[in-house]
Amino acid sequence: MADLAPPPAIDLAAPMISRTERIVVDLPVQAFWDWSVATPLESILTETGGLPGVVGTTALTPGAWGTPGERRTVRLSDGSSCTEQILAATPPDGFRYQVWDYSTAAARPVAYAIGEFRHLPMAGDRTEVVWTYAFRLRGDRFPGSLGPLGRMLMKAAFLDRAYATLMRETLKAMKAGAEGAA
Repeated sequence: MADLAPPPAIDLAAPMISRTERIVVDLPVQAFWDWSVATPLESILTETGGLPGVVGTTALTPGAWGTPGERRTVRLSDGSSCTEQILAATPPDGFRYQVWDYSTAAARPVAYAIGEFRHLPMAGDRTEVVWTYAFRLRGDRFPGSLGPLGRMLMKAAFLDRAYATLMRETLKAMKAGAEGAA
């Protein structure tokens, strides 16, 4: 595969806006992990609340998705795309990933995002899936150029509305897909 430019540097001290959603899946952790890394993203992340859904992915690195360093382009239903890369994985307990190069209009203020899925074992062979998504806004674009006020506006107007809907619907699709495959 071609040489890839490095992803944007993650500034651990930079302020980010984030949201966490949870759902309980009636499968053991290992079974949920196996299902999640084998399932095409487009089957669970569909258009919701004015945000585009995923129509496909293209691997940019060799290997199975879910392995640190794996990178892919995500193609969206509005014709836009983004790039994502696995930062860390602890099978079957979850993984952390970075997303950047968003070309969809809704994400113009975003420099990059950090996502994390944690899979927590529960009694009765169930798994709590905890999904956190955090955006680092561009300081040279509205609303990021407004500093703390801009982050508050973006969180209230986008992350806690349209993006929250997308996260909840995706988790519901994950639950239905994983339980239906069992």
